[in-house]
Amino acid sequence: MPAPAYFLGLDVDRAGLGLLVLAADGTVVATLRRAYGSDAGAGLEPQDWWRAARTGIKEILRRASLRPDQIRCIGLTGDEACVALAQDGKVLCAATLGPDPRATAQVEAMTRTVGQRNLLNLASGPATTSATAVKLLWLREREKRVWHDLAYVLPAKDFLRYRLTDTFTTDASDAAATLLFNPKTRSWSKQLLALLELNASWLPAIAAGTQLSGRVSDSAARDAGLQAGTPVVAGAGHAAAIAISAGVLHPGAAVIELGGHGSLFAPTPEAIKDPQGRLLSTCHSLAGTWALAANDLAGSASLDWLMDHVLPAEVAQARRNQRDPLDLLAELAAEVPPGSDGLVFIAPNAHPATSGFIGLEPRHGRGHLVRAVMEGGALACAQAMQALTDLKKTPETIHVSGPGAGNHLWCQILADVIDRPVTAHASIESAAHGAALLASSAVGVFKGIDEACNRLAKPKATFNPRRAATEVYAGIAPVVARLPAAIAHAISPEPDEVLS
Repeated sequence: MPAPAYFLGLDVDRAGLGLLVLAADGTVVATLRRAYGSDAGAGLEPQDWWRAARTGIKEILRRASLRPDQIRCIGLTGDEACVALAQDGKVLCAATLGPDPRATAQVEAMTRTVGQRNLLNLASGPATTSATAVKLLWLREREKRVWHDLAYVLPAKDFLRYRLTDTFTTDASDAAATLLFNPKTRSWSKQLLALLELNASWLPAIAAGTQLSGRVSDSAARDAGLQAGTPVVAGAGHAAAIAISAGVLHPGAAVIELGGHGSLFAPTPEAIKDPQGRLLSTCHSLAGTWALAANDLAGSASLDWLMDHVLPAEVAQARRNQRDPLDLLAELAAEVPPGSDGLVFIAPNAHPATSGFIGLEPRHGRGHLVRAVMEGGALACAQAMQALTDLKKTPETIHVSGPGAGNHLWCQILADVIDRPVTAHASIESAAHGAALLASSAVGVFKGIDEACNRLAKPKATFNPRRAATEVYAGIAPVVARLPAAIAHAISPEPDEVLS
């Protein structure tokens, strides 16, 4: 009888390092989260990610009662980052996971240099402060010593790979997020690199997410308590890993992440551009598969703000009672009817100045605030779903993963808003779960990622839309869709209007 197989997934997330051990029968044996000790959005020392990984791997193996040799393969995922390394592999400076608020001027500079239309044609979408390309422009302008010594640039998960295996590799989904990669050709864009005057030799090799990209070195095995020679797969960017955790591998399905980054990810058979720029044209981590995606739709940030500033005592009490604070929020929101009695929430996505609660009245209580935030995320998802429909890529099935996938109310609100059944895949550390699934498909335990997901990515529940609620949201949706532009226009009217 063969020995049981176990797989380790690591997620370098802006909220901390997520770790998960997955058994070959689909059981999540253990999960763990390690903090980096710094605020989200602040510059982080990549070596702190490695310290979190070293101590976290030892601890999760202890909790799972596993020997190092029982881990058959390791998968990696993570948020966008620009890790700058010298020729000897030394980290040159701190790195930001996700958006870097210091780099707004470089977003404008990149757009001017490349051209808005050219950027949309060559890369996955418009310039943002999350993209490696923009962060490199900031380094060139602000960190001359770092720029002089720069030899390698890696996304967050791939820095961990380097520390584990001494290899420089990434996957297509993380490469696309750099805005130095052409999703259509699945290769680094020579034109973008030339326009921005960046060195192609800094960038890692590209591999499919299921492809073996190295093995744990002797020194990393000693540091992290692993067995030397353990295989490590290429892995996936955050949104692609969330898709894999829900078994969303091929065109015809889409996944929405409730909580976390709040993303939409819909695989496509080829690279597709959205002429209106509502959706990003990107790559799945799987060979021969692309995707349309959107970020910051139904994320955790706004609910976290409510927990920190509106309900801190109640949340603290829930945690003392070992309850998920999201369950407490859902109980409050469940007392409020669909539509939140006229209260609307616009999430602070690309344009924070247009976000906030609209229609707030003295009759609204805490439950209204919570429900409005949940509905605002779901309505943003509905707009992204409409963009898929406009491009004739309406998915046949819609899956939900992420921290909110285990919350019945939020999943039901989403089904009601988009007027489609949604299948929930509730998993703690969903992105790390997707990374572990990729690892499970690469070492002969399963025939490939399809069999691995069919066996291990099991849905927990399906939520069907309710007609009465759907009718309420159908009336609200057009108004909510127009609000950000109307607010932006009111804040910054056209020059002629100001003069008049």
